[in-house]
Amino acid sequence: MAFSGALTITDLDDFLTPSQACIIPVRGAKTTEDQGPTEIHIDDNNNYYEVSMYPAADAGPSNAKKALEKAEINLNDCLACSGCITSTESLLITMQSHLEVLEFIKTNPTNLDPDAPCHKPRLPILSISPQTLASLSAAYSSATSRPTIPLLILLRRLRAFLSQPEKGGWRVWDTTFARHLSLKETVVEYHERKDKKEKGKAVELPMLASACPGWVCYAEKAQGDLLPLLSAARSSQGIIGALAKQWYGHKTSHRPDEVYHVTAMPCYDKKLEASRSDFYSALYSTRDVDCVLTTGELDLLLQDLGFNPYLSVPGEDIPSSPSLDGSPFPELLNHEGSSSGSYLATLIRNVQTSHSNPTRITTREIRASTDNVEYLIHDTITGEVIFKGAKVYGFRNLQNLVRKVAKETGIGRAGRSGAGAGKLSLAVAARRRKARTAGGIATPTTDGSDAESIASLSLQSGDDRKLDFVEVMACPGGCVNGGGQMKPVTPAQVVKDSDAMEVDEEGYQRPLPDDGTAPTSTAKDGSAAVEGTDEGMRWSTKEWVAKVEEIYWTGLPTPPPSPPLTASNLDSSTFSAESKVNGNGQGRGISRDTDRLYTSDELAEEIVHEVCGDDSAKRWEFLRTRFRKVESDILAQGGVTHEAVVW
Repeated sequence: MAFSGALTITDLDDFLTPSQACIIPVRGAKTTEDQGPTEIHIDDNNNYYEVSMYPAADAGPSNAKKALEKAEINLNDCLACSGCITSTESLLITMQSHLEVLEFIKTNPTNLDPDAPCHKPRLPILSISPQTLASLSAAYSSATSRPTIPLLILLRRLRAFLSQPEKGGWRVWDTTFARHLSLKETVVEYHERKDKKEKGKAVELPMLASACPGWVCYAEKAQGDLLPLLSAARSSQGIIGALAKQWYGHKTSHRPDEVYHVTAMPCYDKKLEASRSDFYSALYSTRDVDCVLTTGELDLLLQDLGFNPYLSVPGEDIPSSPSLDGSPFPELLNHEGSSSGSYLATLIRNVQTSHSNPTRITTREIRASTDNVEYLIHDTITGEVIFKGAKVYGFRNLQNLVRKVAKETGIGRAGRSGAGAGKLSLAVAARRRKARTAGGIATPTTDGSDAESIASLSLQSGDDRKLDFVEVMACPGGCVNGGGQMKPVTPAQVVKDSDAMEVDEEGYQRPLPDDGTAPTSTAKDGSAAVEGTDEGMRWSTKEWVAKVEEIYWTGLPTPPPSPPLTASNLDSSTFSAESKVNGNGQGRGISRDTDRLYTSDELAEEIVHEVCGDDSAKRWEFLRTRFRKVESDILAQGGVTHEAVVW
């Protein structure tokens, strides 16, 4: 299981399995001078001993053999160890997997009296990301050559199936309402930073989205100086965990430890996110998310339970409405922008609607990559660039982002460079502008209007403006191409037993070639994975990701009125004419989906007030999180550093 894309480390086994020893199995005390030379011996029970190399008569009975205490290693310790930077996900498969959920279903006493003081069953909740639903729909369709299943219908079928007592009696939700809260909090935090900066206070920009745990893990371990730039807003998983344990549990008379909460996510690194200390209640000794399943692991669980995705259920196509019997939140909210959370698009809409003059969005791809795109918002009256954002997907582009942000802010391993770095950047930008205009080349306009011309000229000055916000994702293509998603499949092809290779926990063949790109493989249901994975699309293909992306957008209850945010003539006056905009940039207009967003705003404020009241500190803990620079023992001892990362 690879670490969020194409990250590898030299001189390390990239596929460390749980059966292999940790690179720091024990921590021994420092050897004193009178101990002399010693060796570490391991007995048949895997116990470690420090044995003196002196003759037995000289060493004495107390020094001849000394038992060493084994290191106790948990998930958070794994984050601090560079030795397993690409293999942590493999270790977590056995710690958080569909087998754990199956064991819970078998042992949870759902048939006993719920009022029995010692045997009250835990309330099971499954929260599924929309990217997971899209990936499952694509896999079901490809494996059976049948039509894709719209996301809402698939969600309803999963709920009807898993809510059966013999299947666990689950409450099944999606995570889009939690994402709605995360987006709202991201906008609030951005304006807090912007206001402080305008008042001359020390605050760091650009703000970097932190919903991707692979990016967060990398930043904490290798780019600790950039952590002040990360958005503190919880991800959708972080918020749905708080909603399940703190709000919904209270409404249903369950303590947090009496709720068993599972999430289904497109990414293995979400397992790491769930283990963070900010998402743990010491009072009740429970985490906000008890177990994280990838899309592939959820598919295994459903196969073991006998789920038929094409079996219709009553009322599956009824429009979404909140119900405690189904979901207490609006289902599958549409946030136009990207399939990776729409953080940048939401902030762009907010900037547009809060600006007094009409605006225009322009975009430019960096090195012709759709995974590295800058977005500029221009005031069409003054020509000023009022906002500069970017979406940066994949570790290749992420490395360039780190360098760019370090140049703009002076933050980084080289330390703050002072004013010189800013002057140098301005000089480089000026030379680029001069080179572009030397040949008389001007950016064309769409209708020849004065406002359009001014905006086009303003685009040329975009190099002078520093980034305000970046939507960062570790996986090329974003969350729909997460490492835990379903692999490309074709209609079932039979593989002879003599030719079959060993398969891993998700039914895919191992061992993998050295480059980590999956060969032709067979899934557990007999479907064959597609050959020819594209460069940068580890475990996948561009065609497959495009299919999942299409299902993600077209399978929503109310498909978006236009494609995800691109360069366009959209301006704040057009957007405002359609909707009544509230303080968070969301509007209530004539469309049903916009009305659902407005309803979600009201419900979000109601829930936050119920949980936090007027306590700002409690609200911060409910909606935000912290990041910590990891100081690795391996780095301190001169071991592998982030400079060893190669592409």
